Amino acid sequence: MLKILNVALIMLLLTGCADDYVPRPTGYIRFSFPEKQYENFSAPFGSFEKPTYMILKPKESPKGEFWFDLLYPRYGVSIHVSYKPIQKNLFQLLEDTHYYVYKHTVKATAIEEQLVTFPGKRVYSTIYQLRGNVATNVQFSVTDSTQHFIRGSLYIQGRPNEDSLKPIIDFARQDIEQMIRTLAWK
Repeated sequence: MLKILNVALIMLLLTGCADDYVPRPTGYIRFSFPEKQYENFSAPFGSFEKPTYMILKPKESPKGEFWFDLLYPRYGVSIHVSYKPIQKNLFQLLEDTHYYVYKHTVKATAIEEQLVTFPGKRVYSTIYQLRGNVATNVQFSVTDSTQHFIRGSLYIQGRPNEDSLKPIIDFARQDIEQMIRTLAWK
């Protein structure tokens, strides 16, 4: 009798759950961004407009250089920026930028370059958009081609996932473009 009861119980367990399991679709974080507002910021190399919702944190840097981070504390996002004076080394600085961007080809699915220039202000820039699940999705360099050179990278704390992070990447890229557009050298 006990054997029949055990067999019936096993049969019931095997056939009792007839519903197919359907996993939930992947969901992504919803970002709510502040309204775009900018304030003028003066640096040793010149000035630019930085977003009011970003915190500027200076970093220790070699003499003559100026390094700082622009932080979005709410989103775990930072833009690392370094300024270096040109000392007959513009070609090397541009090559270094190119090297650091294309170092991500292992993970990047595409790298798009966009030239942004304002010849009247002597602002010549390249913005690199890195596609795919990479450590940094946006990098840029800005120069006046004779005295000043700036290089920057966007970093997001957390696991790289371009799909879910696209809204914050696009939001930060607009701020980078505003900084470049409003840059005035000393």
